[in-house]
Order: sequence, then C-alpha cells, then structure tokens
Amino acid sequence: MSNRIGFSLPPGFSAIAASHPILSCVDAHQWEGKLLRDDASVWAAMKAVGEKLGQAILFEYRMNRYRPEALRIFALIGKGHNGGDALLAISEMIDRGTVANVDLAIASSLPELRPNTIKALDHLKEKLSEEALTVLSANPDEWSDWLRELRDLLSENDHDVGIDGLLGMQFKPPLRSYVQEAIEYFNEASQIRLRVAVDLPSGVGDESDLGALQADATFATGIWKQPLISNREKVASIRYLDIGFFDDNPSSEIRVLIDGILNPLRERRDSFVDKRTYGHLAILAGSRRMPGALAMSVDAALLSGVGLVTVFAPESVVSVLAASRPEAMWVPWPETPDGGLALEGFSLLRGWDRKANALLLGPGIGLEAETSTLIQEIVKEWRAGVVVDADALQPEVLAALRDGPKQSSIVTPHTGEFSRISDLAYGAITELSLKGFSKSHQVTVALKGANSRVSDGEHVFFNTSGNGVLARGGSGDILSGLAAGLLAMTPENPTEVACMAAYWHGKAADLLAYERGQHSAKATQVCDFLSVALEEGDVWEIV
Repeated sequence: MSNRIGFSLPPGFSAIAASHPILSCVDAHQWEGKLLRDDASVWAAMKAVGEKLGQAILFEYRMNRYRPEALRIFALIGKGHNGGDALLAISEMIDRGTVANVDLAIASSLPELRPNTIKALDHLKEKLSEEALTVLSANPDEWSDWLRELRDLLSENDHDVGIDGLLGMQFKPPLRSYVQEAIEYFNEASQIRLRVAVDLPSGVGDESDLGALQADATFATGIWKQPLISNREKVASIRYLDIGFFDDNPSSEIRVLIDGILNPLRERRDSFVDKRTYGHLAILAGSRRMPGALAMSVDAALLSGVGLVTVFAPESVVSVLAASRPEAMWVPWPETPDGGLALEGFSLLRGWDRKANALLLGPGIGLEAETSTLIQEIVKEWRAGVVVDADALQPEVLAALRDGPKQSSIVTPHTGEFSRISDLAYGAITELSLKGFSKSHQVTVALKGANSRVSDGEHVFFNTSGNGVLARGGSGDILSGLAAGLLAMTPENPTEVACMAAYWHGKAADLLAYERGQHSAKATQVCDFLSVALEEGDVWEIV
C-alpha cells in the first residue's frame, strides 16, 4: 500500500502569501505614505479601520460576559488619525445599538485636530444626543483644568470600555507631563472594564516610554508594528485588523498570519475522492494515568479533515476509548507496569511509515524512561511526517529526530517545554532564538502561548487568534491533533500546516469565549467550534 495522497494545497498558496509583514514604526509610516496620499484616501482607510475596530471591540468585550448593551464608553483622543479611528469605532458601536453614553477627553483644542479627526468627531456627534455625549477639549494654556476634569470624569463614572486613541506610531519619548498624567489616570481607573488601545498603546513606539498606557487588548490597525512584540506587558492581547494595505506583500522575516491561512480548508472537495485521498494519520499516545490527553488529540485529529486515523494506545484504555470514538481504528499497545507505552510494542509500528502519512507522538505518554526510549527509537527510523508534543518533547528525542531519516517534522511546545528542549530561559526566547532552534534541529516549531509563534528556520509567523480560554490542560493536545491530521493530508508543507493549526485552534477558542465566556469553559469545547471557525472572515464578522 502506497502512502501517496491526492490532497494538495492550492497553487500559489503558502504561509508567506497568507501572512503580512511586521514593520517598524518608521517603515510602517513610509508604507502608509505610499498608499495614503490625500485626505480622501486617509478618510477611506480610517472608515475601514473604524468599522472593523468597533466590531472587534464589541467582540472582545463580549468575552467578559458582561452584556454589550447600553455601554458607557470613555476615550482618550489625540489630534491625529488614531483619535479619528477611535471616534469612528465608537460610531460603529453606536450603529450596532450598544452604546448609551460617550465621554471624550480630547488632548488638544478642537481647532487643532486634524481635518479627518474633526470629520470623525462631527460624524459621532450626529449619532448621539447632547445629554449622551461629554466632550472635554483642552486649552493648551490650562492643562491643569483639563486634567482635573478628566480625573473627575473617570472617578465619578463607571465605564464599560476605555479606548486609547491618544498617540500614534510616530511617538518619540519622553511623554509630555500632561500626557503622562492623563495616562496615569486612565491606567488607575478601576471602573473601566476593558481597556483598548488603537494601533499601539500611547507611549509605545520604536522607542517607548516606561509610563506608557496599559491596555487589555491592542488592535493593530492596517499594519502590525514591531514594538507590539517588545512591549507585551503594555500591549497585552493583540488583534490584527487587515484593511487591505498589503495587496503588494513585501518580504519580511517576521510576519503575522491572516484569515486566508485557512482557505485550503474551505475548498470544495472533489467528487471523485475516497478516504485515502486525504491521508492516513497514526497516533501513538496516552497512558493508563492520562488517557484524556490521548482522547482529546484523537478528537481533534478526527475533526481535522484527515481521511483515516489509526491509534496505537495502551491496551488497558483501548476498549473504553474505541467505543466512544469509533471513527478511528484502534491497536492495543503493550504496557509497562505503570501503564505507559512499553518498548516491546515497537514492532507494531514497523512499516507503518509506508502506510501512514504522518505520526503524532506524545500526548499523555508520561515521563517513564522506557517510554522515552521507545519514542527515540521510533523517530530514528520513521520516514513519514511526524508531530511531537507534550512529554515526548525531550532533548534526546529531538536529537534523534534531527539525526534520523529526512521527514516533515513539527514540534508543538509551550514555553516551559521549549525551555526544556532548547536550554533557553523563558525570557531568552526571542524570534531569533526560535528561528535558530528550528533551523539547527530541522523542524518546524509551533510555540504555544499568547500569540503563538511558528518558525521554519527562515521566518517567524505570529498568530493573533486565541485567548485565555486556551490556558487549560488539554488545549495543547487538541492543537497537536489538528496539526497531525493536517500534516497527514499535506506532509510536504509542515510550515503551512503548523500555521493553519495554530490559527484554526485559536479562532475556534475565540468563538467559544464569545459564546460561553473564558471562565466556565472546557478545553474539549474548542472542538465544538472548529467547523464554525472555518467560515471566512475575522471572528467579529461571522458571529
């Protein structure tokens, strides 16, 4: 039986094509200057940002489980286009019937606002009554009065959403004293439920100020700027708003994934196919103590689109798991006295690299020395694709994988596991070190965490889907099952597979959090939203 399959990625599809460059603020400003040459083009871009930003803020707010109704919005507004973007986002939220009151603190006099920012303010004023809108504009000669009114406005009112539209990407430190004080009031206001930064938190740029604004979520508008990477504590959650700036997609080693990474999974399947067309995945995982990790990885693999799944699992758990997951084929594996995968079962897997297109190793296998030796022996001989996760992520296994037959290999560590296999402390894991590890070990790395990163040794791809709902045991098992199923479908494309899996997994988690919140949810419920996550568009456009 040949392990050739018929599924392939569309012509021209790649992780590069399904991602956009991450640029410095200087380069981003120059790029925007080529695209936005007059007030009309700037206004069109601001309207596009405002529409997406308003929708995205409401989506993010809904994850809090507070009702997005009769909201009171506070916004810090600067004279530039970031302020205009914030104003247009509020207008979009008003159009969706969610806003009752708006409080604006404008850090300039109204005549000093840029023309399009004034236009955005006038647009907002048309949508609210005078009673529902408070506008504090500043007299540059009397900053103390403005700051006092700003402090009183924040202390005397509860705000559902606070929006930072104060400073943009051209910021240079230090912060002016009145701006610093305004930011401090914003940061310290305990009555704001969700703090949102437009593009960059004020005070963050190619050079940043220690007193920069603290956001709960930052929305990169049009271009993801590099300071978002180096100021994570201020930036917090990052969402990327694609407004079509990169029809001409420049090269960059550091990139951000876009929703188009899922396009191959949206394609209609040909009528003349069978189960072998979409690959065969083998899974070797689980133990008597941790059958759940195995079960979750199998569930995700079955939902990945792969044609066939064969599971090699400890004999004591096969009967129970096989009955609840009949779509997979189950092969009992000899156990160690402690219920792990025994070395004596090695012969069961011999020759399977000519039947299966990929192999998943690791979820729930535990840390027994005998099981680790088994995994090492397998990767020394395995010639098809392989995904290594969880307790299989050991330095000895990675060394055996590197020195074994050439194959498409993906490893899916979280930061702790990556530190273990790389000898790098958490704070030392940079884009450069991630690329270096990937290149030296000849593997694609999908580093799990807030804004998971994928590296093929030449590039690093940032993923902006996902949220705190994934901070649960089992979510990594679901990701590895997805990645392994996709790798079995297209084993020649490990980078694209890792990017697809990371984005798909995170997008499903976003939809879960929107529907059920981040607090009372189970990792397995992510699987319930994988199908919906394949719908085209950002999450706030499809709910």
